[in-house]
Amino acid sequence: MKNKRSALGAIKILIDSRNTIFKELEKVIKDNSFYYRTFGVDIENYISDILVKIFTRRSFIKSKKDYVLAPDKNYFPDFELKTLPPLAIEYKSGNKSKLSKGKWVECRNSNNDMGTLNMWSKKIKKFGGENIYYIFIVYKFDNQNKKIIDLQIDPFYKFIGLNKDGLLKYREKDGNLRPRDFDGKPIILSFRDFEQLLDKTAIYRSKRIIKKHQAILKSFRSKK
Repeated sequence: MKNKRSALGAIKILIDSRNTIFKELEKVIKDNSFYYRTFGVDIENYISDILVKIFTRRSFIKSKKDYVLAPDKNYFPDFELKTLPPLAIEYKSGNKSKLSKGKWVECRNSNNDMGTLNMWSKKIKKFGGENIYYIFIVYKFDNQNKKIIDLQIDPFYKFIGLNKDGLLKYREKDGNLRPRDFDGKPIILSFRDFEQLLDKTAIYRSKRIIKKHQAILKSFRSKK
């Protein structure tokens, strides 16, 4: 039987549990060995275990039918709680240290994949724009450090950055959205703003691709 508790109640618990999740993950890092390149993937099962405990204590989870864990890295979301409507929780992480030319340097952005432009409509249709949350872990792994610096929990759109044209920050070749800087404040403050920017960005990208393809065709025709 589906859990009849509301998504709003679960969201409040999720946000209020920020410090609990942070402290639990600190213990996980202390008690286990992680490699900086794979930490973001390796930590996901531990996050899921913590969430199951939290929502079980608050009676949002009474059996395994009350939640779904992603079976692979391509599945969205990482954690789905069967509330009404369902709550999607996705895990993201970024290392504030970067190995560059054999030296560790500090970086501002992890350039995580925040979902492609053409897939967001399907995600929103299923979960609604206000029921998709990210748990974003900012960590520092280098020769001297292995620690979590920050853990942020917010609606997905608050993590997405803007480009120089004032549109959603994305990678042109596949339309993958990109995050704001680690220390930056949220730029997109409402789901409505995200929806408007999503449409504008999709159109802008399509026009750029069309122009590039037209230029390629023109160059080939001129050679004939």
